[in-house]
Amino acid sequence: MIDEDTRYQAVRSRDARFDGEFFFAVQTTGIYCRPSCPAVTPKRQNVRYYASAAAAQSSGFRACRRCRPDAVPGSAAWNVRADVVGRAMRLIGDGVVDREGVGGLAVRL
Repeated sequence: MIDEDTRYQAVRSRDARFDGEFFFAVQTTGIYCRPSCPAVTPKRQNVRYYASAAAAQSSGFRACRRCRPDAVPGSAAWNVRADVVGRAMRLIGDGVVDREGVGGLAVRL
């Protein structure tokens, strides 16, 4: 069992090693996230912890649209940032930035 101090530190540092170990919900927004979520770190007093995404959802919280905590671990939806970075690197390697500029790259992503 992970103690609350360790959980909050994982949220503050956006530590992806804790993804899937627990989920946190923010009472003021009604949203639940993975520990690695890139959103602004919530105040500690507004955070509640859950063992699963289903538990957070059944408590009335909705899934974050940035970190997609309701996605299946290991799926493309779960690894959305890694997929976008990989696609960007392939497009850069293919010369999209040289031909279309950074704006063209952004449109393709």
